Amino acid sequence: MLKSHRLFPILLALPLCLAPLAAAQDRTPQQQAEVDKLQLGIEDFFKGLNNPTVGPEQAFSTLVGKGPLKGKSEELTSLIDKASKLETRYGRYTGHDFASAKTVGNDLVILRYLYKGERFPVVWHFYYYRAANGAATLTKGEWNLIEIRFDTNLDGLDK
Repeated sequence: MLKSHRLFPILLALPLCLAPLAAAQDRTPQQQAEVDKLQLGIEDFFKGLNNPTVGPEQAFSTLVGKGPLKGKSEELTSLIDKASKLETRYGRYTGHDFASAKTVGNDLVILRYLYKGERFPVVWHFYYYRAANGAATLTKGEWNLIEIRFDTNLDGLDK
């Protein structure tokens, strides 16, 4: 039988272990459905990114759609260029894993994925924002990808 002084640290640590579960449960069913829909687009993106018949340029174009990143051609061109060098730098693509989804209020979603290369993983960050359809209306607009980046900083993936 555990003595009470040995049980105390375990009881203190228990809320920390359950915190990620609580955070995931904070989303309403509607918010979760919206996150799931955004994730489907990212799944398609990764399939296209690593398909020689589609490639990075088309994959990014499809992912960005008509959103605000479409007008930022220099940034998009730079991302496409960096993405086309992933295999050279990190090894052949072996798959990807969903890492996390964070909702900030009702109109910002941050999704992170782990892109697995043969030699090293890459963390992808996708930021989606949904604004109202107009200043005079309260109806919600479409989700727009407002930022996308990737790096090899693995810090924070466990949070």
